[in-house]
Amino acid sequence: FLRDPQAGEFAHRVSEFDIRGRFNVPRSPQGRPVVFQAGDSDQGREFAASGADAIFSRHGTFDAGRAFYADVKGRLATYGRRPEDLLILPAATFVLGDTPADAAEKADVIRHQQVSGATAIAFLERVWNRDLSGYDPEGPLPDVEPLVEGDLIAKGRADARGQDLLATVARWRQVAEEGKLSIRELVIAETGRQNFIGTAAQVAAEINEFVQTDASDGFILVPHLTPGGLDEFADTVVPLLQERGVFRTEYTGETLRDHLGLPALTPPAGRTRTQAAARA
Repeated sequence: FLRDPQAGEFAHRVSEFDIRGRFNVPRSPQGRPVVFQAGDSDQGREFAASGADAIFSRHGTFDAGRAFYADVKGRLATYGRRPEDLLILPAATFVLGDTPADAAEKADVIRHQQVSGATAIAFLERVWNRDLSGYDPEGPLPDVEPLVEGDLIAKGRADARGQDLLATVARWRQVAEEGKLSIRELVIAETGRQNFIGTAAQVAAEINEFVQTDASDGFILVPHLTPGGLDEFADTVVPLLQERGVFRTEYTGETLRDHLGLPALTPPAGRTRTQAAARA
């Protein structure tokens, strides 16, 4: 990577690229953009440990979260990194109510609105690798086995690669039989993220427990309503987290890296942020 630090010119030539030009923007004040990683394979976890700043994790339940947290954080030392260099932030939804029963009822209504019959069938087709449009989403699971060979019915959305489909279907049938679940109800049960459901006080306490016991470093909230879905959380749960001293009351930095509490990155030797901006 040949570059002229005085002129800001660069040239990069490999078998795939032959690029040359001049930088016309200053270096980011946070060193480089915050890198989020979202893969869950062993290779993906290793990649995150080697250089990502945060993981957008699907392991949001308590036990799964702690196991994932310990596994990924345990890989950091290999790359000379500390546990605080990588944040684990699972996706989570929330439903708030005046009472626990009220919140539970609202959550059930929301999930049934989110997963229509057509959505449930489309989800199953990704695993069965078959056209299941003839099945009733309010009825039992298909009585045929998934196709594990041949072309996928929808190459862009099928899950037939990299998983034991027969084992997955067998587990789903057991879950559906034990719970007397229809196709739609099973999909609702299997596709839900970590849900914080309850009063504002309950949700604040549960979120704090996850973070204090190394099940996550925080959460990326996925509201069920857009664009105002976070308003209720910000108005009721955030103040309780602030009272506990576990959430900021004001910003202390200017970048996303600052807000996430990630370590600052030092600009390359011999080049300060001011100098980079001046040359640009």
